[in-house]
Amino acid sequence: MRQRNPFRHLGAALGFMLVGAVAGCGGSSMDGGSMPVGPTQPPSSPGGPSTTAPPAVAQAQQANTPVDPAIVTADNTFGVNLFQNLYSGAPGNVAIAPISVAMALQIVYNGAGGATQQGMAQTLQLGPMSTADLNNDNAALQGSLMNPDPQVNLTIANSLWMHLDTTQVAASFTQMDQMYYGATVGDLAGAPDNVNSWVSTETDGLITSILPPANYATVVAVIANVIYFKGQWTTGFDSSQTAPAPFTLMDGTQVSVPMMHQSANYGYLQGANFQAVRIPYGAGRFSMLAVMPNAGTSLDSFVAALTPDMLNTWEGQLQTEMGNLSMPKFTATFGASLVQPLTTLGMQAAFCSDPQASFPGIGLVCIQDVEHKTVVEVDESGTVAAGATTVTLGPTAVEAPMFTLSLDHPFVYAIRDDKTGELLFIGTMTNPS
Repeated sequence: MRQRNPFRHLGAALGFMLVGAVAGCGGSSMDGGSMPVGPTQPPSSPGGPSTTAPPAVAQAQQANTPVDPAIVTADNTFGVNLFQNLYSGAPGNVAIAPISVAMALQIVYNGAGGATQQGMAQTLQLGPMSTADLNNDNAALQGSLMNPDPQVNLTIANSLWMHLDTTQVAASFTQMDQMYYGATVGDLAGAPDNVNSWVSTETDGLITSILPPANYATVVAVIANVIYFKGQWTTGFDSSQTAPAPFTLMDGTQVSVPMMHQSANYGYLQGANFQAVRIPYGAGRFSMLAVMPNAGTSLDSFVAALTPDMLNTWEGQLQTEMGNLSMPKFTATFGASLVQPLTTLGMQAAFCSDPQASFPGIGLVCIQDVEHKTVVEVDESGTVAAGATTVTLGPTAVEAPMFTLSLDHPFVYAIRDDKTGELLFIGTMTNPS
């Protein structure tokens, strides 16, 4: 079964688009319910995607279920925290798709238990939210974002890859992933090629590879999520007005870049130490919020102080004004393993380096790796962007024995009733031959 579902997280859009613009260029149980799940066949060579919504998403859309602000707050807070951590490690062109990372990890969170569950809840900003609430909130969120705008192509797709002949993944986990997230189920026997092919298909070729070359024979499962966004500006830039212009780098040097120009009405804000402009797509539901610190304010300190509440506040303070806007055409690409930043943010108990990693709702597994890639392309017509996340689950490490004993010398043995302590047999073994 292949599914590609047209959704996008509006709340995450501000944080996600800000990256592109400024950086430049409660429980471990399965909440499966009783909804039917279609047949699962491994997509050996992905073809054209369908637009069938997962059962829970379709139900939420039919019921017009409102989106719980708690899931938006959680995703945005986690996304900004992750962005800040990645930027502090490598200032420069950093771009992430927060909803992609959040959703992939939230799917895995369904199977977490003990300290692992607590650490993931802290990192993902889920608070006391149960897995049932989490999955229902995500279903409502996805349902609300289907077919959002005729000038915006927006999709989220999920897949679950495992060894179909000897799977160690709990059936309830697979059912949950299909019902709430529309996961395509594929065979790890073809990894990484078939996983990368699926990602390439779902991102329209924008991301062609994310899962690194490796031997996946011992991997238990890979959870993959992609987001694809293609939006036309409400008012496109005139390409004849695009011309080379200087762009000042963080060290004060300048480079020549193709700069787009337009005079139009925009939502604009002059802050205490920054300027912000909202550039809408299509009918206006989606936008890019570009925020530039004033001269004398370092981007490093500005990013370090950023919060989702600040983004929301700035959005609410924008005033429509006529202005002259210049912005560069750019393509920003970014890719990284997220193991270190997620560990720093509190998820250390989920990784295989911690012998207590626990995912009882999935199986005897731990997280080996989390990979993320993002591509953002901005030109006169609009923006094309894609993000992909994979979570690789390996078998839980078997603890090394505390001692070694070989009964290769004479020994005493006893056969006893352990309930009463009664000895039934006792003897010595001096010569087994």
